[in-house]
Amino acid sequence: MAQLDRQTYKSSWNPNVAEMVMSFDDNSAAGAAGVYSISTVVPAGSYILDVQVHADTLWDSSTSAALIVGDSDDPNGFFDAVNLKATDLVANEVLSFYHYGSASEHGAYITDDNGVMTQYSSSARTISAEVTTVGTATAGVTRIVVIWAKPTDSVASSFVAS
Repeated sequence: MAQLDRQTYKSSWNPNVAEMVMSFDDNSAAGAAGVYSISTVVPAGSYILDVQVHADTLWDSSTSAALIVGDSDDPNGFFDAVNLKATDLVANEVLSFYHYGSASEHGAYITDDNGVMTQYSSSARTISAEVTTVGTATAGVTRIVVIWAKPTDSVASSFVAS
């Protein structure tokens, strides 16, 4: 039977965190309508444990501010059409795999059954977020926190033919 030293195993699952911050003044035409984009890479061999969307400051663009979060396979796989103007996400609220809002806000990767979507990926994954604004904005800050674990130790099973 394959075995793993418990002390090594315990230390090999430390979570990694990347924070992506999107703000209405990220562009040189501060607050202009358009698409604000940001991304981070999760390394190969990782398990994505959670993707959180934090409403730091509500967006106040005159018409709309909609957020999607996903990856290269599905740009809105985690969260889709989240209204950042206090409709779907109010100030200081958090969307996550465990508190994922209404069915219209979560993407295909998050199930209706329990909201949990831990995924293993043998290749590196780029997690991306976009806020599309219509109308001028003078405020708006959204923080996306990506949490993953990349085990440093792995144990393969053993097999004995019977």
